[in-house]
This record gives sequence, structure tokens and C-alpha cells, in this order.
Amino acid sequence: MQTPLDLPVSLTHANRNDAVIDDALLDVARRAMSANSWRALRADLKVFADWATSMQMKSLPAEPDAIATFLQSQAELGKKAATLSRYASSIARAHLMANLPDPTKSERVRLELKAQRRALGVRQRQAKGLRFKGEVSDPLIATGPVGVCVEAMLSACPQTIQGQRDRAILSVAFDTGLRRSEIIAIRWVHIEKGSSGAGRLFIPRSKSDQEGAGTFAYLSQRSMEALRQWRDVSGNDGPVFRRVHKAREKSGQDVWTVGAQLSAQSVTLIYRSMLDRARDAGFLGNLEHAEFESWRRSLTAHSTRVGLTQDLFSAGQDLAGIMQALRWKSPQQPARYAQALSVEANAAAKVVSKF
Repeated sequence: MQTPLDLPVSLTHANRNDAVIDDALLDVARRAMSANSWRALRADLKVFADWATSMQMKSLPAEPDAIATFLQSQAELGKKAATLSRYASSIARAHLMANLPDPTKSERVRLELKAQRRALGVRQRQAKGLRFKGEVSDPLIATGPVGVCVEAMLSACPQTIQGQRDRAILSVAFDTGLRRSEIIAIRWVHIEKGSSGAGRLFIPRSKSDQEGAGTFAYLSQRSMEALRQWRDVSGNDGPVFRRVHKAREKSGQDVWTVGAQLSAQSVTLIYRSMLDRARDAGFLGNLEHAEFESWRRSLTAHSTRVGLTQDLFSAGQDLAGIMQALRWKSPQQPARYAQALSVEANAAAKVVSKF
């Protein structure tokens, strides 16, 4: 049984004298948090509550030794250090919401997290950067696409409704560096014409703007033309990016129709389908099968954000400008995306390349 707000029962309904989280506070927390943060909190607390039940321990209030043992058990199941830290943060939040002392501040839990970070390492897997012309030293002067890249995938899009949709979504995603939840949230009223055929996209809300102050992102002439073609077949009302459906008439002709708004999970699937088409069309050069499969597995909806960041760094843009363009509040993540690129310009590369 779950509560109306879908938190574990052990955290919200307990026997007499046990601590619980008040329903009114839960409602406020749900409304104050982003949808993704709320889902993560629910999922984390369910994992902990289920484990505590199986061990015949309380999840609220939880003992520091129980939390440390829980973290150790999750590490043994293959959870990453970042996931363990998130579990601890969620457990801490549950206790604060129940007006209880935070057991994760104990030395036992702190040392367990430190030990797991040492054992597991803290570097997280990063989405592979999908750059516009591929692995080139300067995207502004490169003469053509190299391997897997946005340009090759756009070129392989057929002149079908699906191809027009896919071309528009990839082009817009690369220009703006939007996350997948932000991509599917775009509506036609958010797109404005600019000068020289370019445009701008109003972003009413994002991961770094939960309160909805809103901001703008640049749309290239390429993206504006792709959007125009897609709008001609999909209509100009409501969400921009929608599902497409293909049926076949008795004559053998394909008939495409436009359906409901895309889900966030669909963005990665669309990119991988586009990559398949680029390979089939021969636009990826002499890419070996193993390398292609590695690319396909690592390609996600976040790859355009990583690739745009890398192209901006490669083109000589400074960190402050990149943070502003992609709406980052902290320099840590964009700097990490550029870390691999910086190796080719460091002191060793400048000398060793001349040997």
C-alpha cells in the first residue's frame, strides 16, 4: 500500500509513538520540488524503507548504524558512489521533514560514505558528446564531418514527416543545449523570429530555473528552417515535438500521421534511430562496427548538450560565455565536459607532438 503522495507507508503511517511525516508537509514538499526531484526522493526512500523492513529495522527514525549498513549493502549490489550519497541525502530529508535529528550527520555514516567513495571512485559516467562536425580541432574551420556527428545525422534524414520531425528536434537540441525534459516542453508560442533567418527560443522553466524566471536560447537559421518544414506538416499549436505514426494503404503507400506529445524517453531513441540512418546512408565514413556500437550505446538525449559545450570550447569561447549560453549556475560541469579536449592543448601535447 502506498500513501496518496506515494511515499513508503513506514514513513507516513506508523504505530502509536512512532515518528511520521505529516501529510500537509508532504504536499508542500511535492509542490516545492521539481517533478524529477520528487520522483528521486520517493524512489530513494522506497529502496531504504524496503531494505529496513526486510532487516526488521525502522526507517524512521533510523539508526546511524542501520543507514551505514544499508549504504554498504547497496554498494555490494553495484550502486555508484553518487547514488549512495543521494540515498543518504534523501534519508536526511525524510528525517528533517519529520522534525527528527539527521542521523546521516553521524561519524559512522560520514565515514561509510567516504569509504565507499574511496572504494568505488567518484567519477560518473558521462554521455558521449555529439559534436556538430565530429572530433575536429576547430568546428568553425573544419571542412567536413568526421565520423559520428550532428551534420551527418541531419543529412541522413529522409523527406518524410518522421524525417522532418527528427531533423528539427536534433537541430534545435544542438543549438540550445536543452535537456530532454526541456526539449519536449517546447511549444510553438515559445519560438520567435530573429534577424537574418535565425531565431530565439523562450525557455519558461529549466533545471536551473525551477521558479520559472525564464530565459532565451539562440536558434540558428538551420533550425528555423527545419522547424518551418516540420510545422507545415504538424500544425502550429501546442507542443512542438510529437509522436509520428506510419500506416500502409492497400496500394502500398506509406501514410504518416502526427500524434501526441513526445515523452522524454523518446528523445534518445530518436537520436539512435538517426544514427542508424546515417550509417546506412554511408555518412559516417569508415567507422568500424565495434566503434559504431559503442557510440550507439553511449548516445543519449544529453549528448547534444555535451557536444555543444565541447564545440564552444574548441571554438575558443570562454567559460563564462558558455555558462551563460547553456544556463549553468556552476562552472564544474561544463569544465568537466571540456576536460578531455583540453589534453590536446596542454603543455605535454604542445611539446610531444613535435617529437
